[in-house]
Amino acid sequence: MAGDGDRILSEDRLRGVLDLFERLRERPAWRWRERLRPLLLLLGPERAASHAAEMLKSRCEDERAPVSHIAAATPASDVAGVLREAKRELSQPSSRARGEPALRFPLLEMALWLRDLREIRLAGDRPPPRGASSSERENHLLVRRLTHPPVGDNENARRRELNRVIRRRGRDVLRDLEEVPGRRATFLSFLEQIAPIGIAVVALISAGTAAALDLASAVFAAVIGLAFVTVQIVARTRGWYGVRRFGWFLRQPYVDRDSTGFLGFALGVFDPRPVEPDDHGEQLDLLLVAAFLEDLRRNYRRDYRRAAWARVRYPVLIFEHLSAGHPGVAFVELAERVRADGQASGRLPGFDPLIVVAGVDPAAPAGADPSGPRLLERLARAVRVDVASDEPQSVIAARGLWDRYTREQRRLGALGSRRELRVDITRDPGGDLPPVRPVRRRPRLAHPALPWIAMVAVAAASVSVISVQVERYCSPFDIRRMENGECVGITDGSYRFGKDSGGKNNDNRLNKVLHQIESLNDHVMESGTRYATVVYLGPVTADPAIKNKRIDLLAGVQGELIGLAMAQKRFNDAAEGDDLRLRVLVANAGAKFRYAEDVAEQIRARALKDRTIVAVIGFEQSRRQTQQAIKLLAKSALPLIGTANSFDGTALLEGDAGYSPYYFRLASPNARTARHAAYWARRGDVGGRKADDAVVIYDGDEDDVYSANLAADFQRSFRPGKALMRPYRDPGELNKSVREVCQKRQPDLFYYAGRSDEFRSFINVLELFCPKEPKPLVLADDEIAKYVSDNAGELGRRGTFDLYFTPLAAREAWTRRWIGDQPLQPFYSDYDPALKEMTDDDDASGQRPSITRAAVSYDAATLLATVASRVYWQERALPSAGSVFAALNDPDHDVLPKGASGALRFGPRSGGHQVVDRPVILATIQRDGTTQVTQVCGRLVPGGPGGADCPPEDEGAGAPEK
Repeated sequence: MAGDGDRILSEDRLRGVLDLFERLRERPAWRWRERLRPLLLLLGPERAASHAAEMLKSRCEDERAPVSHIAAATPASDVAGVLREAKRELSQPSSRARGEPALRFPLLEMALWLRDLREIRLAGDRPPPRGASSSERENHLLVRRLTHPPVGDNENARRRELNRVIRRRGRDVLRDLEEVPGRRATFLSFLEQIAPIGIAVVALISAGTAAALDLASAVFAAVIGLAFVTVQIVARTRGWYGVRRFGWFLRQPYVDRDSTGFLGFALGVFDPRPVEPDDHGEQLDLLLVAAFLEDLRRNYRRDYRRAAWARVRYPVLIFEHLSAGHPGVAFVELAERVRADGQASGRLPGFDPLIVVAGVDPAAPAGADPSGPRLLERLARAVRVDVASDEPQSVIAARGLWDRYTREQRRLGALGSRRELRVDITRDPGGDLPPVRPVRRRPRLAHPALPWIAMVAVAAASVSVISVQVERYCSPFDIRRMENGECVGITDGSYRFGKDSGGKNNDNRLNKVLHQIESLNDHVMESGTRYATVVYLGPVTADPAIKNKRIDLLAGVQGELIGLAMAQKRFNDAAEGDDLRLRVLVANAGAKFRYAEDVAEQIRARALKDRTIVAVIGFEQSRRQTQQAIKLLAKSALPLIGTANSFDGTALLEGDAGYSPYYFRLASPNARTARHAAYWARRGDVGGRKADDAVVIYDGDEDDVYSANLAADFQRSFRPGKALMRPYRDPGELNKSVREVCQKRQPDLFYYAGRSDEFRSFINVLELFCPKEPKPLVLADDEIAKYVSDNAGELGRRGTFDLYFTPLAAREAWTRRWIGDQPLQPFYSDYDPALKEMTDDDDASGQRPSITRAAVSYDAATLLATVASRVYWQERALPSAGSVFAALNDPDHDVLPKGASGALRFGPRSGGHQVVDRPVILATIQRDGTTQVTQVCGRLVPGGPGGADCPPEDEGAGAPEK
């Protein structure tokens, strides 16, 4: 059917136009598919074009898509007016989806403002018109200040004034918005630019800091990070934050550039020149259009901002009907020039998202002359993509043909070969039309709530990680928090394990000695010389079940740590030049060695990474967990030096495998100690009277292999049938057993084979229920040396029972009677100054570290350091665990002839690497709290005088006990 020029087609018959329109404004899902959209020309009379334009506008508004509709009778008289109207309408709430921010035009606003200032300047000193807005009056006032003294005659003052006003104009972007909902959406847009990513990053950094350092560092990192995020959020709501983006103006070719920066450029626009080019006004219009397109380009740039990815419809500028004098014609021409200039110069990206739709009467003239060229031809000429001439070139000009060809291909790739689409909206050939293609929806991943959901998820996950770190780790990764609250793991002394109670309890009594070890280790690392590392494994924390921290009996481990520190300091101080140094790591196995297996696995993993680790020392308590730790560490072929572990079966492997070849014991086995104790008790060396019967008190805990083993050994060595066994499992049962024994008939001897933890309960019941005369006689093993260290004065003052025990070492044994004319071991002369340095001077509780355990651990560390140094100089290489083990496993030579606990030579593996002729010492507590040694059996020093009353079967060869 032929077209009818006066006919207006219904929306149903314009479905083809609508389908084309949807394809034009639909944004591709992939960035590489984005291309400049052509100009859509709706050809027809004014009524038909206006109807079609209104239909397209309504379709956009129904979807809340960005659209600006410029009427045929628009009040805008120039390009600047068109841009003002387009900016206003594209920023309306109807042009954005709910929850989405409006399009922003900071470059265009600045360019329009500079143009307004220029117009006021050109108009002279006219006052602002009646009814002028406050912003207009401020512009007039600014122009007056910039053109009159004292500011106007000083270039620097003019720049400062202009900069002040620019910053003040944009001091609060949100307050400048007219609509309250627009403020909320815009604020959320500012917020989501930095808050979700920033808070997520802060959360991750805090979680990482908690894992790598500690909770305090994590909190500090979170506070700093959140402060930075807050500053960034506030900055983005201030106009001055965008001033840095105005550097874009300096790169434009349309107005003379100023090398002194944006303020110089702005004054160049503001100040009229004595002689301006004829096209100066056009150049300003080109600058306005370029700013408008650049703002749109930035609004649609796909980067970290979610809003840019959520915009699935290109902005549409609809000119209802163009005529020869309509400013929209100039806009179309200038926009195409800006696009072509950008491609020709390479300054700007070829893509901007603007879609222009214009209604045009095909018969309308391009100018005032009705018989002149048609407006349609003028628009077609403006958007035409020119190609190079096909004229042949000379042999000289041929050199540039390829460059011209590639530039043309790039330009055609960006602009397209055709820049216009024409539709005659009055022609309807009839027939059925397919439905309009469905619109593309916003991607789910670009939903406004998604960044906040992701932020909350990451923050919650980080809080969970930090909570787990705080709950599971006392210090990152190396120190774990166990279910009973103890902190176990490996430290170089920097972690103190116990809580600082300000001196009210003694759970921080190890702080000074751990600090000393840390300091010594730091000196080793700072020296840059080679070093060997030994790991101490012991119960460094008190039992959380003990409510009275005054009786937590850390004297043993405190003494062992002091002995380690003394040995490390003495060895390193003697080192010079390239001599080997010693580094010490402290591994807490928990009270009663509860977590010895877990910590042994940590040591094993550390030894695989750190090849300087040559041995592990400690294992002071004979418990089932200790035995498992020894077996586990032996699989790593690490030499193991036991300090106070005296269980007969320590390191005994399953089946007929015998003893582990890697375990060396410094303490005498229980069988040897019990034989001596029983012999002295029967002979009357204990308390001055012979003991005919005895009650053996021991811990019946299945995990405690020491106590029952020692009790059984003493029972076998005492008079047959004269040793009554009384096990206990808790202090209440212990009290009951002692009370029953005392109420029936007091024995000649109480042999205490229990733990020092319950020794106070034992002696309290002993004093309450046993007769005063004769005084009860108590004989115990080295285990109670820890209790004696903390309570020697109290034990002497009581005087209600006589206490004898068999310590592993004693300073009082180093007298002429036992060592002859030989000098005192250096450990004992150095101990008091070291004790003063590594303990609290103001401790009035009488708590003191065990010198017995200090001497044994001093020997363990000294012999390892000495052996490692000998290997180092013999092999001219860093000692390994294997080479140290080979040097220790030498039964023909003393590994430490002058040890603080005696001369050290390890026997064969068949006997469990016992120390040959290990001294067994009998000591008692005097009324003044001092210790007196009454017997010493064994080799305290090479060639000692002897003279002790020892069992005749004591061979002194370190043979295995049966």
